[in-house]
Amino acid sequence: MIKYIQENVSRQSKAVLLLSMLLKEEFSLLMKNDPQGVTSVEMVIQELMRQIASERMSLRALAQKIDPAAERLTDILPALADEHRVKLENLLLKMDGQEQDCAVQAAKNQQLAQALLEQSSSMLDFLHREITPKSHNVYSARGRYQNVAPPATLINGRL
Repeated sequence: MIKYIQENVSRQSKAVLLLSMLLKEEFSLLMKNDPQGVTSVEMVIQELMRQIASERMSLRALAQKIDPAAERLTDILPALADEHRVKLENLLLKMDGQEQDCAVQAAKNQQLAQALLEQSSSMLDFLHREITPKSHNVYSARGRYQNVAPPATLINGRL
């Protein structure tokens, strides 16, 4: 049972390392303004996150086989032999550091993507303002000035 837990934690650690690499790749693609590349990397990241979540659920099930009251792996660590406990603690510590790196990189990616969105939106607004006619004296499709209807007014007097 301990072997399965160690293998699961090792797989999760490798998956988080891969996630870190993918997030860095996504950042470089964002810097290059490559939306198709970002989309494909983002799809891979989402699938990897799904697999990591699946591994965590199976790890919880393995931990509950050892102690049915256990919610986390750290709940069963004191019950393990010293060599297994130390090895698992080291793996968990390493994985925690990698997860922190992933969180920082994901925040950077989110900020850059948000900045690019705002930049594109403001550029689109600027272009829209520039092509919108400033006066009402503009040519119609026939090449003549459009007759702009005067605004409605009240008529006073007799008919």
